Amino acid sequence: MLERLGKLGVLRHRWRGEHPGDVRFGAALAEEVAKRAPTGIAVGVSLHTESVLAMLHRFGGSSGYLADLRERALDGTAIGAFAASEPAGGSDLSAIQCLATPVSEGWRIKGSKKYVSLGAVGDFVIVLCRLADRSGTPTQRLGTLVVPLEAADLVREHEKLGTHALDTVAVEFNDVVVPAEAMLGRPGLGLANVSYGLSFERLAVAAQVLGACGHALALAVEHTERRVQFGRPLRGHQHLEFRLADVLVELEVLRGAVNHTADQLMTQPLDRKLIARIAAVKVHAARLAERLMSECMQMFGGAGYLPRETPLGQMWQDVRLARIGGGTDEMMLALVAGELRGAAEAYDSSIRIST
Repeated sequence: MLERLGKLGVLRHRWRGEHPGDVRFGAALAEEVAKRAPTGIAVGVSLHTESVLAMLHRFGGSSGYLADLRERALDGTAIGAFAASEPAGGSDLSAIQCLATPVSEGWRIKGSKKYVSLGAVGDFVIVLCRLADRSGTPTQRLGTLVVPLEAADLVREHEKLGTHALDTVAVEFNDVVVPAEAMLGRPGLGLANVSYGLSFERLAVAAQVLGACGHALALAVEHTERRVQFGRPLRGHQHLEFRLADVLVELEVLRGAVNHTADQLMTQPLDRKLIARIAAVKVHAARLAERLMSECMQMFGGAGYLPRETPLGQMWQDVRLARIGGGTDEMMLALVAGELRGAAEAYDSSIRIST
């Protein structure tokens, strides 16, 4: 699909102009793909289109090595993956152990990454590494290096609960050497680079929820118009119709949040406040997805629980990934909590708690 989107010019349209490109178009693309394809496909497209291309577009500079990859990624002829989480680290990216040591040829990389989606089909991967000094001693600095996936050893492909259309693998880098110009951005700014890329992916996750749940709602509405129970179509039972209307209400509110945040990304600097706002939209959408998909599945009764009769059960399992991928709920809430602010003046003038 990415190659076809590249040939059609869709990826270049998304990233035309200056940073950060047409974010509203990116959100619309994520929604449409999630509406028309399995969630695993939608996640893979957004991973390449939003996270990987965001970092290449922003931090690739004029390096020939990175510029060539960026151009091929925009054409869809080179698929990019992202490798951050490690077997022992999980969400704690500050505990990264995958080590990049400077050598005469550039950087020597050694270490493991556990969750690399598109890792089995991709051409290159952006790897978050701890940087060592010339003696090989690890430092506190992190960096992002772009590595050909053919240089990595695929350890295994994970068997997942859902999103089966998306490959997710564990890989190892056994003394892989890449040129110095493979460094994405400045050495030491690895976490900043990752935070930038993940912000676009997180907004895409919220847009995917719109697409997947909107598709499920359309299937549920059609079913309630065709299925007759107790002498009338299911939609003729007002309490069922109102439950479906409530799903639409939730999706319309989420759509407003996604579009508003996309507009802000195009007009404001990506500071801590906006990063937290994106995290808030993502965690809200992810938690909403499970409930809304479950409501749509409920309209099918027993058939909704039978994967050979309806796709709703699989769709329900697929959207559960939204609460993990791109940053867990807990990580999103930590970002949001960092922006909590009190109102000292209003408190002093209006609160009177007796002692």
